[in-house]
Amino acid sequence: MSIIKNRMHNSKKTYSQTTLFLLLFAIPLFFNACDKEETGKVEEIFLDIEISKLPDKTTFRLGETPDFTGIEVQEIYTDGTKKPNNNFKIDWSTDIFKRGTTQATVTARGRRATFEISFGGDLVDTGLPVVYIETVDQAPVASKDNYVEGTLVIKENGKTVTEKSMRIKGRGNATWTYPKKPYKIKLDKKASILGMEEAKDWVLLANYCDKTLLRTAIAFKLSRLMRFPWTPDDRFVELVLNGEYLGNYQLVEPVEQGTNRVDIPDDGFLFERDGYYNQEVNYFVSSRGYGFSFKNPDPEEDLTPQQWEYIKNYVDTFEGVLASSTFNDPQDGYARFIDVASFVRWFVYHNILANMDTNVYMVKEDMGNSKIEMYPVWDFEWSLGIGWYDGARPRPANYYVWESNAFYYDKLLQDPAFKAEIRNLWNSTAVTDEILNFIDETAEMLDQSQQLNFKRWNILNERVSVGGIPLGSYKAEVDCDRQFFINHMNWLNSQFSTY
Repeated sequence: MSIIKNRMHNSKKTYSQTTLFLLLFAIPLFFNACDKEETGKVEEIFLDIEISKLPDKTTFRLGETPDFTGIEVQEIYTDGTKKPNNNFKIDWSTDIFKRGTTQATVTARGRRATFEISFGGDLVDTGLPVVYIETVDQAPVASKDNYVEGTLVIKENGKTVTEKSMRIKGRGNATWTYPKKPYKIKLDKKASILGMEEAKDWVLLANYCDKTLLRTAIAFKLSRLMRFPWTPDDRFVELVLNGEYLGNYQLVEPVEQGTNRVDIPDDGFLFERDGYYNQEVNYFVSSRGYGFSFKNPDPEEDLTPQQWEYIKNYVDTFEGVLASSTFNDPQDGYARFIDVASFVRWFVYHNILANMDTNVYMVKEDMGNSKIEMYPVWDFEWSLGIGWYDGARPRPANYYVWESNAFYYDKLLQDPAFKAEIRNLWNSTAVTDEILNFIDETAEMLDQSQQLNFKRWNILNERVSVGGIPLGSYKAEVDCDRQFFINHMNWLNSQFSTY
């Protein structure tokens, strides 16, 4: 009996719960449904998005980061209503550094809508002149050996200042293997570019390993301060090749014989000691094992067998005297063959720059009584604190032209008279303040350009070839370069002043 009563009690409890549910939920739903049937309204459901208003700008300059201010996006619902959406994302696939048109995609609530944007026209302004090169049929510049024809246009402050027919090819040795490549330009006719002396041949240096972008410019500045007979003139520019922004470049006069370049006679000798000498058309190896290639006379067209034999014999004879026990004899020693002052200047100069590159240019004006001179200067990406392959940075307290890599200086430094000339030149060379001011002023001038360059080449946090440990910012790279120079000059003073 008790069991039956309990079941009846539970049954009553279940019934009361059901009744309560109907009263609270089911009945209101019933009346709501009836109301919808009577009014004809349908519950709104989100369907899609649409762009109700395009951005204020859809066409951008080359290199310009798009600003989509003004765009309006709406949500579309099944009942036909539209509501604004302010929580959307915009993506685009086209590289902002390449000329072209693409679709920008707006994404919100899992839906997408697109609109067209384009990049082109002039490069965004960085304060530097812009070099625009267009090759015929957009042919790629893929070789150091074969020129590609095209047109060069230079704009300064938005106005065209130069427009020339030209040919372009790659250049460099190790630098040609980097993603940002250097180029050589040959104009159809001689012309002055950006105020530099007129000529046909020009070089675009990429400075890829040098994250300050300054080292070559610093080297040229020092060369002028130390009064080398000729220093390449240069200008910082932006380069756009076939509609693609390639970065900050240095437009430079190349090392070549000429009235406005290395001003020696047409049959004078301009030759280079470099590790890549055997890749050149014509070269010789001296008795000491140094390889030299010719810049002048032209090794393909003008160099005669007599000239080749003369300069090789001259260098061999000099090396023989230098190797002798009487190498520093005042009458018959090494000074008969070389311009001593130019060798002293070259030694001090390259030690100031802590230059680890092996490139050496030398000049002998004729086949007569002229002597070998050490100039002009070139190749400085491995200087002022970069150059070790292990990623470390070179030490300020160190020589960079000395016995192990000293060319002829291992023996020259054994002559007290030669060392005295080094001391005298050092004591009369006051360049520290001018170089530091140059670094500060040039880095400030390049600020907008370096920002765009390192957007194009995102390497400030990466180790690049011999570039040393990455420091993460342009300012940090410049500060490191600057401090290295100060510390290195202080150390050199402790050495050279007592020579």
